[in-house]
Amino acid sequence: MHLSRRGYLRLSGGPPLGLALGCALLPRAALATSSDIPSLREVAASRGLVYGSDSDAAFPGTPQIYRDLFLQQCALYAPDLGWRHISRGLGSYNFSTEQPSIDFAISHGIKITGAHLLWHEQIPDWFGFLHGSARAQAVKDHAVAMCTRFAGRVFAWNVVNEAINPREGRSDGLRRSPISPDYFVIAFEAARAADPRALLVYNDFGMELDTANEENRRVTLLKLLDWLQNRGSPIDAVGLQSHLRIENFTFDAEKYRSFLHQIASRGLRIVITELDVLDKGAVSDFSERDRLVADVYSRFLNAALAEPAVCALVTWGLSDRYTWLTPAFSSNFARVDGLPTRPLPFDVDFRPKPAFFAILNALKNAPERQLPPLPAAGKSPPG
Repeated sequence: MHLSRRGYLRLSGGPPLGLALGCALLPRAALATSSDIPSLREVAASRGLVYGSDSDAAFPGTPQIYRDLFLQQCALYAPDLGWRHISRGLGSYNFSTEQPSIDFAISHGIKITGAHLLWHEQIPDWFGFLHGSARAQAVKDHAVAMCTRFAGRVFAWNVVNEAINPREGRSDGLRRSPISPDYFVIAFEAARAADPRALLVYNDFGMELDTANEENRRVTLLKLLDWLQNRGSPIDAVGLQSHLRIENFTFDAEKYRSFLHQIASRGLRIVITELDVLDKGAVSDFSERDRLVADVYSRFLNAALAEPAVCALVTWGLSDRYTWLTPAFSSNFARVDGLPTRPLPFDVDFRPKPAFFAILNALKNAPERQLPPLPAAGKSPPG
């Protein structure tokens, strides 16, 4: 059975046992209230940016303090609308799992972001039984169905997600997948027609580090952007996931800013779509570990937000209580000391951590930006 990150938490009934036990080790202090702290949402807006988060727990089952905190901090919500997750048959959709959280967000003026239309990990099983033009039609119909259903309530669609993998040996550096590049074009065009005011995004990971592998990925991404624009695809932006790790954060701020500028020079905006910082490999002491996590946030965001084309920032979770970065989801996230990870702006009791203030200060220090309006239906950004 294929489970998404938040799908695991929901089916298991909440945070994994390891996280729950780890919570007991934390010092108990009065819980924060949203009125006690600044709003990332408001500070971002003052700089011409939009801030939001996903939530690896459905809002109806979370404490009121968390829901209040999310509303105070976020202007965007990233739901799980993966194709496999919501479609069990051709043209058939079931939004029952995600709709309550989406309704909660939209009813409070929060827009949707980040939902993937095409992603190799979320291809429905029934797609494999289709061939030729039937596959292309299914891609188009899916993009139209999704973008029509949520039109006007979406900030950005991740039209294509994680299509790059140079290590697989294709000459174009793309992943070997049933979702061919021609389908990318179909999906972008269908999304633009169905939801003309949403930002249409190509989204991927592994672009931040100063390593040969990630440099290769950056070059491949730029080539893919050129290919899409040469085909007339109405792509508006690039999404950079930015799942960072303390243990291998080989980051060159100037090289990264140069990379962002190369994206911007193509007339594209940039969204930081899934930011978090895994503290595996860091010391056990909470205070020192939190300082190290905050330092990674600061170094990365001070470089990223200096690029005026960056228009939005989404953290992959708001509170450590609801993070996918646990050994219950993947053994790759386990700390040798067995302690819970602390990757997000707020702790398990919804109190702000040094990571929160690192994000806050990076937003405050970001240059103010005035971005042009989204392109009209059927038009591509300048290439």
